[in-house]
Amino acid sequence: MKPKRLLFATHNRWKIQLFAPVFQEYGFDLVTLNDIDSVTRPPETGVTSLENAITKAHHYRSKEYPWVFADDAGLEIDALGGEPGVRARRWNGVFPDDVDDQTWLDYLLFRLKGVPPGKRTAAFVAGWVLIDPGNNVYTREVRAPFEIATHPIRPIFPGSPITAVRLGLPNDLERRQAEVRVVWREWGILDALLG
Repeated sequence: MKPKRLLFATHNRWKIQLFAPVFQEYGFDLVTLNDIDSVTRPPETGVTSLENAITKAHHYRSKEYPWVFADDAGLEIDALGGEPGVRARRWNGVFPDDVDDQTWLDYLLFRLKGVPPGKRTAAFVAGWVLIDPGNNVYTREVRAPFEIATHPIRPIFPGSPITAVRLGLPNDLERRQAEVRVVWREWGILDALLG
């Protein structure tokens, strides 16, 4: 039997590594936007990560890719009143899409200068969207709280500058993949659709 193909609507290497084991576990051949020529990006104008993920999933779904998964993650930093929010990489308009990791990290640390440990709490707020071949849309919101260190404590993982200063979440790839698997199992959507 030919394996099912799933299009993961991302270019982000970190996200691809986090989610790939889940989809492979369910028998999918994973294709990402890095594997497709001349991809146009939809505008991300949603006010929540879930809205942006829904937009992306619908944009990339096609006859060729009837299974599509899209996610969008925002970053809410308590001491900054929830900044940068849903447009975390662009810091809600401060930076262009292609801002380099170090510039982003330097800005984060500048904005948190003087905020003491214990008050540097934050959370990733992710929206996950799966569209199946019947064009059914399944959604989930995931929150992952953590704290931000006062200085880099490890190298930046390319595409995810926050990894250099994140406390309270596993930082090695295998443990983060394991967490993603647990959340997928709790959601149960692929078990329900493929079981």
